[in-house]
Amino acid sequence: MTQELRKYEFLLEAVTPIAHHAETHGNMALAFRRKIRQHDGSWAHVPYITGDAMRHQLRESIAYAFLDAAGLLDEGQLTEAALRLLFAGGMVTGRGDASSIKLDQYREMIELIPALGLLGGCASNRVIEGRLTVDDALLVCHESARLLPEWVLREAYVLDTCRAHVTLEQRVRMDPTLSPTKRKLLSAADQVSVQTRLLASEAAHDANDPVERDDTKSSMLPRSYETIAQGSLFSWGVQAWTTSDLEYDTFCSMVGAFLSNARVGGKRATGHGSLRAIKAFGVIVNRPSERMDALDTTALAGKIGSAFRAHVAERKERIVKFLREVDA
Repeated sequence: MTQELRKYEFLLEAVTPIAHHAETHGNMALAFRRKIRQHDGSWAHVPYITGDAMRHQLRESIAYAFLDAAGLLDEGQLTEAALRLLFAGGMVTGRGDASSIKLDQYREMIELIPALGLLGGCASNRVIEGRLTVDDALLVCHESARLLPEWVLREAYVLDTCRAHVTLEQRVRMDPTLSPTKRKLLSAADQVSVQTRLLASEAAHDANDPVERDDTKSSMLPRSYETIAQGSLFSWGVQAWTTSDLEYDTFCSMVGAFLSNARVGGKRATGHGSLRAIKAFGVIVNRPSERMDALDTTALAGKIGSAFRAHVAERKERIVKFLREVDA
């Protein structure tokens, strides 16, 4: 099979609010924003999901699919180095250090773990780049419209400003020692300690003593954070150079596994970060000619992976041995 550039473009929808933060100021977390020049020369700061976050989720998805195909999903099967290799690509720690794959092992690694040929990894004292390119997932809005594919704009239909998509949420971590009922669960000594602190806090408040008030304050923590509103749309693309039918199937398996349960950003344990693909377009660039095909995302998830799973299953014993001995 000749080398081909495989491209997929997706229109993603936020099933739940997206909490993907760039920085915090005090107790306030701010969403990632991309600076985009407008037609009139002004600048807009448009929320987006970083390509790093999307790429990492692709890596995690194919790592779990690989371990499942190899029968290694049971607890206690991997070494620390194997875990680091599959979920982070290994690491380079310095000249002469053994914590990286040797070049002669790299070829074997790519055969046994085909996803690493696309994602890249560490070998000897250098990082070997992959052949996978992952775009930022850019919010579909007025300010980003001129940079988006035409088919995305047709599907989005109605556009709003980027600010309309940003919401501010506030939560509070409560202090259990403020509850009389819960204080009864404490030992006698701790009850006295807590009661003493509460009395000191009241005295500091009455005396308007900022130092003592800070020293005796409770552990209650209010916090605010920006999210991208539920239902917002994102334009996202991913592409890879593949050199074999196996690599193409691995690439499709990676994208399909991720999109089957796509979650990004923080606060996933509290109802944030879920995405779904509602429309897709695939471009397969063959040298020297090009052609464009519509891509059915349900077919992508349902019909791929047979070559990938068979390849991994056939090499299970070698994979187990390699992962047991690898130093990455």
